[in-house]
Amino acid sequence: MNRRRVVRLVPVDEQMLERLTAVAISDANSEEVTPPLTPDDRWSPRRIEWFKEYHRSRRAGLDGGAGEATWAILCEGEPVGAVRLQLTETEDELEAGIWLARTARGTGVAKDALRGVLDEARSRGAHTVRANTTTSNTKSQWMLRSAGFALAVPTADGHVRAVLRIARFADDVWG
Repeated sequence: MNRRRVVRLVPVDEQMLERLTAVAISDANSEEVTPPLTPDDRWSPRRIEWFKEYHRSRRAGLDGGAGEATWAILCEGEPVGAVRLQLTETEDELEAGIWLARTARGTGVAKDALRGVLDEARSRGAHTVRANTTTSNTKSQWMLRSAGFALAVPTADGHVRAVLRIARFADDVWG
């Protein structure tokens, strides 16, 4: 019998940030986690510093200066990625984002983490959550569709916007 993994979202304090940084460096492509800060995709000191400063600057949450909050994704107590919520120009809409370590992909962790971040969005009064992905990230598109997101037609540069109206969201969507 398969035992369901325990997935939790936790704040990214300094201790968790060190653990999360180690996972990102060892088990994720830098360009899946940071903007393209350098000509190549290596985890350079500049990328590592950006990653740490990004999470530190989001500790105040959605009400802080960045208008964004991040959480580490723990699976069985170990960090395997992060999720975020960000304010948008629309009052009752938030943007969600996620990255996962390679070893956590395809295990159901992303689905559980997305559920947690949607619960957080709902608790903040959001009626809509949007996410962005690319045409090449078919697994992300599949996960978003399975969670009830509507995917827009891809843009010419390969970006795909997904939108979920959580005011009508039902828990039975998750199966």
